[in-house]
Amino acid sequence: MSEKKKSELTFWDHLTELLNRVRTILYSVVIATIAVMLVPIGLDFSVTNPFYTTITSFVILNMQERFLPPDAQLLPLSFTAPLEVYIFVSVILGVTISLPVISYELYKFINPALRKGERTTALQFVFSFVGLFVFGFTIGYLFVMPATMRMLFSFSNLLELPPLYDFAAFFSIVGFSLFLCGLIFTFPLYIVLLVKAGILETSSITKNRKYLYGGLLVVIALLDPEPGLLTEGFVFLPLVILTEVSILISKRVEKSRELSEENLG
Repeated sequence: MSEKKKSELTFWDHLTELLNRVRTILYSVVIATIAVMLVPIGLDFSVTNPFYTTITSFVILNMQERFLPPDAQLLPLSFTAPLEVYIFVSVILGVTISLPVISYELYKFINPALRKGERTTALQFVFSFVGLFVFGFTIGYLFVMPATMRMLFSFSNLLELPPLYDFAAFFSIVGFSLFLCGLIFTFPLYIVLLVKAGILETSSITKNRKYLYGGLLVVIALLDPEPGLLTEGFVFLPLVILTEVSILISKRVEKSRELSEENLG
């Protein structure tokens, strides 16, 4: 579609395009979710034991081993709890695996707002989005969640309660927290993208930097199930560094745009 035709799209045309992008994302998430639910890690099943270790069950067992104290036990408080957890973890994994498709479709939807010469950066956006998400997920897995779960479990010891916990609640906290850690770290990428689109200026970001970081700190505290200084620091400090890097990149984008406009003028 030509540039002129894209600029003349109506609201319903944009809505139709958005729905098409969302449909592609849903297809990708559904296929990835089914794959992690069914694909075996190894061929360790037999006639007497037809069940095998799937990608989802492997992740569930790994989370229990990683974040659950040795003396703690998880109890399914309903008949459907194990199935609900299995589907929930599968969807989280499906969305994570589909991130390249999600980021590409997101980029393509806002693509008409970008200059023609900047559209070749689609792959850079996809790789950056996935890389930042993986980095944030890793920070959450190695530092944030272990510290958070230790703090939460310590209250049971403080009150001398038996180490028995809800199976579904445990994976809800761990799954959402890890996913949100990854998602939060993609924030600096949106700054660059909005500057490229001409929607945001770096001068307004630097002018309101203290409000930006204050807002980020509030968001992290709200999303953290155990808002302590240690866990917030693990997320906030790397995020500040990444945001500052994104501001520097955005300034270079603005400078190159000004030079190109001067040459055209």
